[in-house]
Amino acid sequence: MAKKQKIALMVVLSTLFLLLAVFLVVFFNWKNNYQDKLPPKTKIGEINLAGKDRAETEKILSLANEKIKTQGISFKYGEKIVVMPLEISALSADIPESGLEYADSIMYEHTDTLSALFNNNGNPFLSYLITLLSKKFANHQAIFSYTPTSIEKWLIESFPELIVKPEPAYFSLTTSGELVNNKEKIGKEINLDEILADLNNSLSNLENQTIIIKTRSKYPEVKQSDLEPLKEAAQKIISNGDENVYFTELINNKEEQLDWKIKNQEIITWISTNKEDGQRKISFDREKIKEYLTKNIAVDINQPATLPRFEMKNGKVSSWQTGVSGRELDLEASSLVIANALLNSEKEAKLIVNEINADSLSSEASFKIEEIIGTGHSNFSGSPANRRHNIAVGAAAVHGRLIKPGEEFSLIQNLGEIDAASGYLPELVIKGEKTIPEYGGGLCQIATTLFRSALGSGLPITARRNHSYRVAYYEPAGTDAAVYDPWPDVKFINDTGNYILIQSKITGNDIYFDFWGVKDGRLASTTVPVVYNIVKPAPSKLIETTTLKPGEKKCTERAHNGADAYFDYTVIYPEGSTTTPEQIVRFKSHYVPWQEVCLIGKSSTSTPLISTTTPLTNSTSTVLETKASSTPN
Repeated sequence: MAKKQKIALMVVLSTLFLLLAVFLVVFFNWKNNYQDKLPPKTKIGEINLAGKDRAETEKILSLANEKIKTQGISFKYGEKIVVMPLEISALSADIPESGLEYADSIMYEHTDTLSALFNNNGNPFLSYLITLLSKKFANHQAIFSYTPTSIEKWLIESFPELIVKPEPAYFSLTTSGELVNNKEKIGKEINLDEILADLNNSLSNLENQTIIIKTRSKYPEVKQSDLEPLKEAAQKIISNGDENVYFTELINNKEEQLDWKIKNQEIITWISTNKEDGQRKISFDREKIKEYLTKNIAVDINQPATLPRFEMKNGKVSSWQTGVSGRELDLEASSLVIANALLNSEKEAKLIVNEINADSLSSEASFKIEEIIGTGHSNFSGSPANRRHNIAVGAAAVHGRLIKPGEEFSLIQNLGEIDAASGYLPELVIKGEKTIPEYGGGLCQIATTLFRSALGSGLPITARRNHSYRVAYYEPAGTDAAVYDPWPDVKFINDTGNYILIQSKITGNDIYFDFWGVKDGRLASTTVPVVYNIVKPAPSKLIETTTLKPGEKKCTERAHNGADAYFDYTVIYPEGSTTTPEQIVRFKSHYVPWQEVCLIGKSSTSTPLISTTTPLTNSTSTVLETKASSTPN
């Protein structure tokens, strides 16, 4: 018996010793190979991340994301494939492509992804053991953020044939005056929910699969069967004849009436139906009425207002331009008036027109323009003559502008048409194999300086987009703003409670915008930009062309390093002025590496040039207020 106990004890001790030995081997393997690293069997999609530390993981995932951005996202419907670009392109430092609106619609959140990967719930060794004992790979996901509205807008623009508006049933009149009840038509729309689900599945695995577009039916609200019981009521409306709508205006202190006649053939198509107490009753489609008013009447009524404008020198008003009030047809109210008049068998309806008060005041004191509340500055040394000219024209376009309390300022709306008629000069850019003139060079200097003025004034920024690549005109990196009609734009809100007056000043190579108004005690500050992820550009690209003499070379862009940058914008408001006394916004910027692009005259005996590029290499560093690596054109 004692011998059996002794053997049992030896077995137990041996087992414990063996377990301890295995434990120590596993522990030291973890300590030597996996401490502060991802455990075995860690994957994102097909990317094996086992044994990678945080820096290695970030580099691997960043390269995978960069590949996706370079390729863009492919969407397919039938045989049609369209690529949604995620990498920003531009014609020059000042002339971005209008597609920038969609460049940020899909963003890889590398910080959140790394945090999720390296979150071991406080016990990294235990997490390692659990992973080691598991028979399956631990499949993690990359984290992306989306702007569904931007993706939907791009899809609609790229696949317009998939958007078929449903048509509700409607009445119409034949040439002989007979009332006809027309059948409804089912529409079609893009199934955004399924597309985003497929997109999320692809990107979360850092794959770039072609997304198959799915559609769904969109049914009209009013069916033919809904209108059938209303034929008698519709016939009664038609028997009243055409409808007269009018607007009375004061001309030379005398009232004059403007009239428009709406024909029965139009009115009958507005008839719709709604439910009251479970029964269908006749009504009018207000959207159709508003559409008619917009196309046929508003153009004769609407008159834009011109805001007052003045200039200040040495703290005093030097010139003054009074504002002119405008007017605008109130589509919502007028459509309701017309609908009610038709329902009540009234032969005419008075349109509702709103006056747009331009605040044409006689004294600048009424605007409470007392002091400078913020200033923005930038330098444009090295700019060619046409660019300097455009900067001066753009500065003059916004100089003296008044921004109402609560108004959102848009730079594009204030610049006017960017063409020769407005005084702008063209800039040469490369498109295909030619250098062609393009208007707009220099206006990004205006955008950047205004953006900095709004920051200095502590105003809420509602729209700002950085440039495609870093340019010396807009250093320090991360504090620039691009503008190009219709997008990107620079927008901000005047929430000071008083008017803001914009004043421009150009001294040598420096441009300033001063915002005048009344200080309300807010304090605005920005941190020094942090610049990181420096990426070298590819070698120069030469494009042969017959538009230049043989051997002649023309370059419109020079090489620039790629980088990421950010800074924090903080506004501290006076006590009691807002429910959130401190607001902090981080402005992020991504700059792509930009290779030099040149045209070279093609010789009749020359062999075709082959443009080669080498893989981009990443070098991560953190610098403060770094200068651009080269001087742009």
